[in-house]
Amino acid sequence: MCRHLAYVGPPVPLARLLTEPPHSLYEQSWRPARQRHGTVNADGFGVGWYPVELPEGPEGSRGHAEGRGEGAAGDDAGFPFPARYRRAVPIWADANFTELARAVRSGAVLAAVRSATEGTTQDESAAAPFRDGRWLFSHNGAVADWTRLPVGDLTAQQMLAMESRSDSALLWAMLAARLRRGEAPSAAMAAVIRQVAAHRPGARLNFLLTDGRTITASAFGDTLWYRTGPGHVVVASEPDDAPGPWQEVPDRSLLVATEYGVRIIPLRPERGTDRKEPHPMTESRFTLDDRLPADYLTRALHEDVRAGLRTPPRTLPPKWFYDKRGSDLFEQITRLSEYYPTRAEQEILTRRAAEIAALTRAATLIELGSGSSRKTRLLLDALTAGGTLRRYAPLDVSGAALSEAGEAICRDYPGLDVTATVADFEHGLALSDEPGPRMLAFLGSTIGNFDPEQRRAFYRTLSLALTSDDVLLLGADLVKDPEVLVRAYDDAAGVTAEFNKNVLHVINRELGANFDPEGFDHVALWNTEEERIEMRLRARRAQTVKIPDVDLSVDFAEGEDLRTEISSKFRRESLTAELKEGGFTVRHWWTDSAGRFALLLAVPN
Repeated sequence: MCRHLAYVGPPVPLARLLTEPPHSLYEQSWRPARQRHGTVNADGFGVGWYPVELPEGPEGSRGHAEGRGEGAAGDDAGFPFPARYRRAVPIWADANFTELARAVRSGAVLAAVRSATEGTTQDESAAAPFRDGRWLFSHNGAVADWTRLPVGDLTAQQMLAMESRSDSALLWAMLAARLRRGEAPSAAMAAVIRQVAAHRPGARLNFLLTDGRTITASAFGDTLWYRTGPGHVVVASEPDDAPGPWQEVPDRSLLVATEYGVRIIPLRPERGTDRKEPHPMTESRFTLDDRLPADYLTRALHEDVRAGLRTPPRTLPPKWFYDKRGSDLFEQITRLSEYYPTRAEQEILTRRAAEIAALTRAATLIELGSGSSRKTRLLLDALTAGGTLRRYAPLDVSGAALSEAGEAICRDYPGLDVTATVADFEHGLALSDEPGPRMLAFLGSTIGNFDPEQRRAFYRTLSLALTSDDVLLLGADLVKDPEVLVRAYDDAAGVTAEFNKNVLHVINRELGANFDPEGFDHVALWNTEEERIEMRLRARRAQTVKIPDVDLSVDFAEGEDLRTEISSKFRRESLTAELKEGGFTVRHWWTDSAGRFALLLAVPN
């Protein structure tokens, strides 16, 4: 066995991660507390890090093709290239390492101490981290009789290029081959684990993988923990004793972490691989994975109300419109003559879905904020007709909506798997090991509900989650005559006004508040400077609102506004530029016949 650790965050000295904390990785080499197999890690060690100051020259920031197949280095364009220090002696026997650890700083680190598997290379070539272009990798575990393990489609050249003779090096060759083909790290890792476990059920397969931006890890047969802090994350075989809470990753799980947060993905068996005890994943083409804690929405509502209503200017996020009544009201809005976005986007999809399917050849369609998934059927039809689609993966905060829509799609598309996920994509993207290439659809111009800073963070999250084979399909409402825009958000029948006031009914019901919805007027106005519609509730009179469940009393002055939604409108040049800054290049741009709405196809840079 081994102990290993990975870090992503602001640059810090290696010593702060590896040698200085009580019960650090350094100490774990001779006194591990949670190691299940073996007692000491004295067969070598290594550390890989991404330099803060990148080397100059054509290969400095792009890496090179060390140990890679022909043409693979281009996949690393724009990524930093890691350095390594490895030895075949115990970490405590290398007096130079503590000096090195104090002197070197990095914002991304992967380190390991080794307990060698019987029959493996004893020199430093077998010490993790293994490296391939931008990637660093470590394996904590063992595979019995690994020299006879079926290796899938590894070529003789790839086998001969293995850095050492060890189970870890073989596992890395299998994983790296998938990464070179453009598979998402989590999907590639899940596939290797399933392949190995099918032939060696007792294998221990705890992996750590990083490209300097994201950490992908597995808990499979041994312990895995993580700790987050402001702008950073540490993932390790076992906790050190530094301040801060550690959380354990459940066995048979994948972990994907960036400086923005952590998500845990249950690692389920492939269909038909385990028939002893039927599992819903193997018995139904529809699965629902609820990744939100039971009290998540309640806690989120409490936090948003406290943060948004405590002091002026008062705001609430628009997601709290959508209880059952709010969702029904919004469906009515989409049918109003004044509200054009739904019709305009549907017109584009009707005309362009077949072209989108041919361009992307997507095997998985992921949809964020899918709701009823009605519009998406145009894409499903086109991708199904094109013969590439294998899975539809909707994501929404409403489990009820996902269940209703998912089961209906399973009935109407007999050859399609539907893997629905209950999650809040605003706080991390809950992608799993979906087959690629993948198309991630974010329709309806929901992107307009984010302010510029939120959009930048969102694009960054997407760009880190998607691979070079994946695409983003984004709906965006365009700048136009302000009178047209205001009418779309302030219809003559007053449906939007009722929709806007519904947030007050939600807070009254969920938090015991005493809002009088009739004490507020619905207001929709055009913010010329920000180029966005703002929906507000304006107090008709001075009033005090009590919200007992969050211990809050809110004094509204007459005419004071509570902003409940922003809906930014976009121009092609500025939206293309902000996507470029966020890590995407726009490849195709389509509009409806009146030029009111845009649908664009973008790829990660």
